[in-house]
Amino acid sequence: MESLDIHEFMKFLRSEECGGSAVTMPHKIAICSRLDDLTQEGREIGACNTVILRKNAKGERILVGHNTDSVGVRESLLREDDTHAKSGKIRPGAVLGAGGACRAAVYALNKWLGCSPIYVVNRDREESLAFIKAFKNSASETFNPELIHVETVEEAEKLDSPAYIVSAVPAFPPTSPEEKQARAVSQVLFDKPEKGVILEMCYHPDIWTELAQIAKDAGWKVVTGEQAMIWQGIEQQLLWLGCELADLPVQEILDAVSKQVQSDKETGKEPPLE
Repeated sequence: MESLDIHEFMKFLRSEECGGSAVTMPHKIAICSRLDDLTQEGREIGACNTVILRKNAKGERILVGHNTDSVGVRESLLREDDTHAKSGKIRPGAVLGAGGACRAAVYALNKWLGCSPIYVVNRDREESLAFIKAFKNSASETFNPELIHVETVEEAEKLDSPAYIVSAVPAFPPTSPEEKQARAVSQVLFDKPEKGVILEMCYHPDIWTELAQIAKDAGWKVVTGEQAMIWQGIEQQLLWLGCELADLPVQEILDAVSKQVQSDKETGKEPPLE
């Protein structure tokens, strides 16, 4: 079932026919309050892209919100280059944007990839501050990331180079003064002597974006966005089916998604808003 009607969707979720569900933008935050419980990841990230079925102490079936987007970020970056994460060292990370996808990115960068502080680069100052405030309000003993809003080139020039960057902004050339300033700040981070890996989350209409090319030209390793989509989806399957990674035809999945992304580019078809 695919639905934009939240009431019909919740009715279906609670029926015996449903074995779990994905939740796409712009519903990942709103869905949280309608579920029976959240996993630790869902609670700390503050957004859920996955609904799994569990039983409570009374044996009753309950709906639990979880977030696998963070796994998509983690796996796609680690599979490209895990040198920093394995080093045991702490280096900064960065997110370009301050929307829902960046919540999961912050979690992955801080919780699993050894990144602190995390720079927030975004065209909208108020959105960035609200993004940072949301994490402060939901901070816990196990997850309390240090976030720094980087607004100007001068501020960026004083910062250490990030090890990993996650970009979750639309693949349009910057036109407004705010967009151009955010791009200039990003360029300063790319141009720092110590390079790293960037995950460009945008993969439609083309998996290779202008930002990806800019990062590559500056010496960064680039991971394209369909990789994060694949690995978060694989994690969903593991949860829904209760199986192990070895049980899934991973290479077939990679090949099928690659083929579909290319087809979508040629036909102009919109992919799921994952």
